[in-house]
Amino acid sequence: MNDQEEFENQEGLEEGLEEEEYHVPTFEEMMAARKLTMQDIKEHISGPVLSFIVHIVILAVLSTIIVFQAPKEGSDIEVKEVVVDVKPLEKKIEPPEPEEVEPQEDIDVETPSPDVSETPSPTVEDVQVDSAPANDITVPNILSVKPSNSALVMPALFGGRTGKGRAGALKRYGGGSRTERAVLRGLRWLKDHQNEDGSWGDTAQNNFSAYTGMALLAFLAHGETPSSPEFGQTVLKAIKKLIEYVGPDGNGVTGGYRHGIVMYALSEAYACTKIPMLEGVVNGGMTKLINGMNASGGFNYGYGDAHGAGRSDLSVSGWNYQALKAAFAAGCSAPGLEAAIEKSINIGLKQTFYVKAQGCFCYSALGGQQQNPEGTMTSVGTLCLQLFGAGEAPEAKAGLKYLEQPNQFSFSWRNPVHPNWSVYQWYYETQCFFQGYKGTGPKWKEWNKMFSRELIRRQKEDGRWETPEYENGKKGGEANLSGLDQPVFATSLCCLMLEVYYRYLPTFKVAHVRPAAAAGEGGGEDKLGLE
Repeated sequence: MNDQEEFENQEGLEEGLEEEEYHVPTFEEMMAARKLTMQDIKEHISGPVLSFIVHIVILAVLSTIIVFQAPKEGSDIEVKEVVVDVKPLEKKIEPPEPEEVEPQEDIDVETPSPDVSETPSPTVEDVQVDSAPANDITVPNILSVKPSNSALVMPALFGGRTGKGRAGALKRYGGGSRTERAVLRGLRWLKDHQNEDGSWGDTAQNNFSAYTGMALLAFLAHGETPSSPEFGQTVLKAIKKLIEYVGPDGNGVTGGYRHGIVMYALSEAYACTKIPMLEGVVNGGMTKLINGMNASGGFNYGYGDAHGAGRSDLSVSGWNYQALKAAFAAGCSAPGLEAAIEKSINIGLKQTFYVKAQGCFCYSALGGQQQNPEGTMTSVGTLCLQLFGAGEAPEAKAGLKYLEQPNQFSFSWRNPVHPNWSVYQWYYETQCFFQGYKGTGPKWKEWNKMFSRELIRRQKEDGRWETPEYENGKKGGEANLSGLDQPVFATSLCCLMLEVYYRYLPTFKVAHVRPAAAAGEGGGEDKLGLE
């Protein structure tokens, strides 16, 4: 294309644009543009309508895919008409009066809470003493028996055995949650190994009464009674068995050791519970014990002349002295009880068994001859004076000083000072230092640290203890105990040691013994004063 042709085309295009640009629509053209025709409607509505129809078809197809399960037909229910003959009440039934519930003391001691939800409480039917028909004894409703707080029971002596009492005593005298956990584990082991008849032991049957007495003392020291939730049945069965051992006339238990331990436990049971029927049992058994004391103020094997006429044995006497103390605390009325206590203090402990030259106590005495003065018996003699309220006597103070010597003041499981009867000695020594120093002072704190730490370390996983002699493979003494007899013996005494903080609070004192007639009260019986 040449330049002339390109120019002409360009000029023609411009003329066309100018013509189109200057065209103005008429009024009729504008009104016609605003009108809708059927063609317009068809063109605009056909798309949405078609989309709606497609969606309806899709939903219909989907609905056919969903599967419904028709409900099953229920079985026919047969209804029968029953005519009830309603008779009017002859007498109006009054609702029962609500029982009065005494508030329970809170136990503040940090100890594991026992699971007692399934432990049945003793009932009246449970407490029939079937084993002693000659006595015709029936224990009253044990659930109505509360720990006694009468003056005769000396609340100052037993006041630490309640829940709050234990908490206060543990805090004041150096115990704690660790010692209490050990005690509870030991008591639970004893509970689990009690025989069906209420006794303990499985080997030396003639000593079952002594083991039963020791175990019961451990429960009583913790404040357990027949109404206790966890240990009530255990305590009740033990009391019933000891009653059977004593018998209707009080003479059923043979041997000075065994009878002394049994009466110690039953006297404490009476002091702590005041079960009425125990009064006669305690009075009868203590009458035998009092009559078994010899002229030298002590006791011998079998309350007789074993190993020599007039012989006194402090090991045997110790349990009988403790029984005298517990019986007095319980309000026992056996004839000659107070005179026997006076004789025990002034003749037996201060003269027969006390070795003045050495400031200690001896094992036995016969015809004025004292034999085997040593530490084990010194702990027995010193504690018995303290429990009788004579802890300030020169003999008791000398005995305490003797036990403080470096060769005596030790609590070693591997190397006990007296290897034959170490747990037996420690049972007495622990109480000696607690009572002698009123649960305070450097000596008590030193002993407390030694004995509590060692006992906690040596307790077995199941809660029992074995004696050091048994564990160390020794022969003689406590090592000769076999079967369950050995751990029952050890566990009972170890529990009693760890209960020392609240078992006997160090406030009890027998102030004086005086003839009643001297005070113008009439009669010639001695009365024991308390302070």
